Amino acid sequence: MSQVLQDPLEAGRDAVRRHAWQEGYELLKTADATGDLSGDDLELLAEAAMWTEGIDEYLPVQERAYAAYARTGNTSRAAYIATQLAHDYNIKLETSVANGWLQRAKRLLETEPESTAHGYLALQLGLEALDHHDVERAFAEAKKAEDIGRRLGDRSLEIRAIQRQGNALIQKGELTEGRALLDEASVAALSGELDPYTTLVVYCNTIGACRDVADFDRAGQWADRASEFCESHSMSAFPGMCRVNRAEVMRFKGDLQQANVEAGRAGEELRTWNPRVAGAAFYEIGEIRLRLGELAQAEQAFREADEYGRDPEPGRSLLLLARGDVRAASAAIRRALGDEMIGLPKKARLLPAAVEIWVTAGDLENATQAAVELAEIATLYETSALKASSAHARGSVLLAQGDTAGASSCLRQSLRLWQEIGAMYETARTRELLGLVLRAEGDESAAVWELQAAAARFERLGAIRDGERIAGHLTRDLSKEVMKTFLFTDIVGSTELAGAVKEDRHWGNLLRRHDESLRKVFAEHEGQVVDHTGDGFFTAFEDPAAAVKAAVEIQKSVAEDLPFDLRIGLHTDGALQREENYHGKGVHAAARIGAAAEAQEILASRATMEQLGQFKVTNLRAIALKGFEEPVEVCSVEWR
Repeated sequence: MSQVLQDPLEAGRDAVRRHAWQEGYELLKTADATGDLSGDDLELLAEAAMWTEGIDEYLPVQERAYAAYARTGNTSRAAYIATQLAHDYNIKLETSVANGWLQRAKRLLETEPESTAHGYLALQLGLEALDHHDVERAFAEAKKAEDIGRRLGDRSLEIRAIQRQGNALIQKGELTEGRALLDEASVAALSGELDPYTTLVVYCNTIGACRDVADFDRAGQWADRASEFCESHSMSAFPGMCRVNRAEVMRFKGDLQQANVEAGRAGEELRTWNPRVAGAAFYEIGEIRLRLGELAQAEQAFREADEYGRDPEPGRSLLLLARGDVRAASAAIRRALGDEMIGLPKKARLLPAAVEIWVTAGDLENATQAAVELAEIATLYETSALKASSAHARGSVLLAQGDTAGASSCLRQSLRLWQEIGAMYETARTRELLGLVLRAEGDESAAVWELQAAAARFERLGAIRDGERIAGHLTRDLSKEVMKTFLFTDIVGSTELAGAVKEDRHWGNLLRRHDESLRKVFAEHEGQVVDHTGDGFFTAFEDPAAAVKAAVEIQKSVAEDLPFDLRIGLHTDGALQREENYHGKGVHAAARIGAAAEAQEILASRATMEQLGQFKVTNLRAIALKGFEEPVEVCSVEWR
């Protein structure tokens, strides 16, 4: 019996229609090798290339599609492709090429009857206007695109135009109206009525708009939606962009190590295909490294961000401040704020840094003005993060002016807001400042309480320089040197797990069982809970063997009773103790060892286990710990 061979062109078309991108890409490549494809088929091949490992072929194939349409006299479609090429070369930072394609699209459509191509051109012109901070023109072009899309029945064009109007309104400070338009566009994406490309564009723009006004809860939710969409549709290009968004949310929530991993992967994935977003990834790495106290690495990341078209402010100014160059930091942040074209969201990112720098420099006049501007923007946008940032800025200015009562009120408001939205690093910074206010008021006991709380959080975050600064506040003459075994626990992938649990109440119940179980074990083995933040514990033990026994019992209990994995780090070392808190390199080492542990692993330093022959250990190796010059030898403690 003879077998009928399937035509690769027809099969490729069908595969792309089914969103079987890899299959469609391979079939259409085969068809392309045996004969000239039409403009329509080249567009399908370009789309399949975008969502697969063929991404590098996307632009050349699009250019061939343009040539095919031009050759056959399909001027409207040729103009549409020219507009797309203008957009794509712009994100590759090849602005001259992008401008050439944009001018070609304009010229082609000058004498053409109205078509959807005119709408997509208006959409691109609106984006260009937004990049140049011409909000009124951006809104007008987007409105024009919406009208064309609605009249001609192009739902994707209509929705993208509605979202672009929302972005423009938010840039103007009209948050309520802008959000309403963003929500309308987002619902269209969720409902599945848009093509894959437009769906991802809507998600990404929504995330960006939320991020711009520090609405990180909403940004995180939409980042998860975008990632789920990519995974369910087998798209390999956009996850890099999703990772940038996730990294910023993770940084805000205090998961600095994982944020660094996500941003690093995104930067490498997007270097060639989308340098502009790669720049955003490198900027994120700079912010993370700065918080970790790794100044040289932060500088390198900010330089890469700058190279890829991302303004390195306010990170660069804060880096200069961290290095003690207050004058240069002040000049840099002043230049950044002096750009009259920056929108309010960008200014809201610069102003907190400006307040910190100018307070340090003793320039209270400019610091006060910056705090006032930040308060006005926070009132306008009404997001909790901006309100918290504004209250913190006002509190720091009042403290510098000697108004401790006013500073205390502002900082307590800021602290409450930061804690409500789970911003760990900002919570620690605010508690530190509140401690200094209490010290200035003469309440040393309360001051030490706040400073110790800040120190514990900085330890957990791995923010070494911040921890050392707190150690300076908690002076050595009030501390004593001790030898302890420090134990750190952490739920692996807690952010993803919480998102996977359908009801917040159920996740809360799981965490409550986790906390109760661990606290019971610590008490039984005479462990002192130093800090409990989110889903992790920082505990100190007098007896190293008791610490290891507690770790073993905890892993067994969690494996039997809870639907997630734990990682545990152990290290015995000297530290400085003040009342119920500990700080110093020994604590840093223990925290870093905990962060290096795998799921279901008890990872201990070799020095800790050498005198504990009653426990079986495996996988002896040396690992590099951030902030430590020499590798540290560690091993896994068998607990099963």
